[in-house]
Amino acid sequence: MEMKEQDGIDLIDKVITDDNLWNAYAKVKSNKGAPGVDGITVDQLKGHMVKYFQPLKMKLKDGTYKPQPVKRVAIPKPDGSKRYLGIPTVLDRVVQQAILQVINPIIDPKFSEHSFGFRKGRSAHQAIKLAEHYYEEGYRVVVDCDLKSYFDTIHYQRVHAYLEEFISDRMVLKLIWKFLRSGILDKDIYIETTEGAPQGGPLSPILANVYLNKLDRELERRGHRFIRYADDFVIYVKSKRAGERVMESVTQFIEKDLQLLINQKKSKICGATSATFLGFNIQNLMEKSVAGLVDRQNNGSKTNYEN
Repeated sequence: MEMKEQDGIDLIDKVITDDNLWNAYAKVKSNKGAPGVDGITVDQLKGHMVKYFQPLKMKLKDGTYKPQPVKRVAIPKPDGSKRYLGIPTVLDRVVQQAILQVINPIIDPKFSEHSFGFRKGRSAHQAIKLAEHYYEEGYRVVVDCDLKSYFDTIHYQRVHAYLEEFISDRMVLKLIWKFLRSGILDKDIYIETTEGAPQGGPLSPILANVYLNKLDRELERRGHRFIRYADDFVIYVKSKRAGERVMESVTQFIEKDLQLLINQKKSKICGATSATFLGFNIQNLMEKSVAGLVDRQNNGSKTNYEN
């Protein structure tokens, strides 16, 4: 794989163009969000960038840019547990966004058609429509696999290797590596990071998809009918026995080859009509579709009669 893109420009040079950096600033500003460990807010960001713009570009270009640790924030979950967000500083968010704007058009087109989460032009609604299609084809049993603490357990060396299959600019890869290894500040305690991609930064979603793209390709190779939305994925089969075989083999692949963990308590095999995916229930959707069809037919008949 060559170091440069086809037009002969290193990716890092695309990252640090004035337009790309200021577009990244505009995106971070519009997303608002809390300040990171340095306390600089999105409202203070523009002045900070103007003042340090040229040194920022130089540091990104020569590889001396050093991200600050992310600020850990605990978000309570309905079951009483907590989900942790890692909030980068606003300037680190700009740099991550600038990288994302350059690498996403290269990487995203190579993702699976069965992947719907965190992708422009793809949605939960499309994922549910595909679930309905599988159901109508006769695949009425769902293998519902739940990944345990996925974002916290992403294996660094593996995600770095997987990234190299898409991009080859060493400086960009080095920058992403630095963000992964920047550490966490929990109150006043610094925690070194050796795995995981903290949720909260612009790069986290694409890194999650790069990692699980390996799962997508393996499921495709096996000929499975499946849908993945970020770390939620379901596989549609025709019988409970087939579901049990798939659950066993897929669990083995995920835990052995991807070094991730399956949450045995939440993973299950069930009928498609009782399964809930992305907050939707197939049976409810099918009933709504039938009701909508009946309404359209009745309205159409009424219109024809009146005409």
